[in-house]
Amino acid sequence: MRTLVYISIILTFAAWNKSESKQHSVTKTTLGNLASDSSSRLNIIYTFDTPNDTTNNFYVTILPERQIKGTLILLSGFGELPTRTLIETDIYKYASQAGYITFIPALGDWSFFYCDDVSHQKLNQFIDTVFKKYNLPTKHFFIGGHSFGGVAAFQYTEQAYRPNSKLRRPAGVFGCDPPLDLERMYISMTTTDRPKKHPISQNEDNYIANLFQEIFKTNPRDNPKYFWKVSPFSRSDTSHSAIKLLVNVPLRVYNDPDINWYIDNRYVDYKDMNVFDSAAMINWLKSMGNDKAELINCLGKGHRIKENIRHPHSWSIVDGKELIDWMNKY
Repeated sequence: MRTLVYISIILTFAAWNKSESKQHSVTKTTLGNLASDSSSRLNIIYTFDTPNDTTNNFYVTILPERQIKGTLILLSGFGELPTRTLIETDIYKYASQAGYITFIPALGDWSFFYCDDVSHQKLNQFIDTVFKKYNLPTKHFFIGGHSFGGVAAFQYTEQAYRPNSKLRRPAGVFGCDPPLDLERMYISMTTTDRPKKHPISQNEDNYIANLFQEIFKTNPRDNPKYFWKVSPFSRSDTSHSAIKLLVNVPLRVYNDPDINWYIDNRYVDYKDMNVFDSAAMINWLKSMGNDKAELINCLGKGHRIKENIRHPHSWSIVDGKELIDWMNKY
């Protein structure tokens, strides 16, 4: 049944790499809701580079209700900050109940790209910092994210499972509607092979396509082989070298494949949807022997909570309780 959850919010002002410095805390108690058989208290800590600045370079820590069992890194989508993620998903609430400490970082501002080497270095440093700060166990470490945050989660995991990698290896990884094949996404964004482009899609496509060129100094259409090393999965790489690093890793990809919504609201078809990548990657991983690779079909579940609108590309497609139950198996 639905019960009240008391959320204790601690605002902590400290630079990420100066955790030993004096912290100034203000504690507030607010009310929230969680489907559960018992009430819970969530301790949420905001750690800032600039005091009280929730526009860039801060992170949110959600402490577990009991002794720390494991660690969960949640990566917000492109254009989203942790304050929005706290609204759009309940994953961290169930994680807290189960004994996981959760971190939701803003590694820059809303435009943090996630997919390039500079972004990876920031993520790697962040993970190293919080593990040392809280003296976290190396077992039961999970990472996941929404959209480009999901891409980064899979990129990190592949890098961690490379031979001789010094990165902490996740026990599992998940993505919430991530564009796993960056070549497919770029071609979809720049193609003229559509009846017409929706204004929202036009603006997003132009921005991201230009960002690719600016950051990588090339693009997947002109140099697809370069992006075989960048994308978590590349359909055009017939050797599928990137995902071979995931062959023994428990993983999930969540998608709401509502084709009618995309036709009516974005004027696109199946090849323009992120599930196109997800299904192909899971199919190949299963053929390679990964029986722990799962595609979670969340048809009709996508909903943007803040705007109260239907949208397949949303955190809400992930059932938080069921995800934590999956994590607990590993």
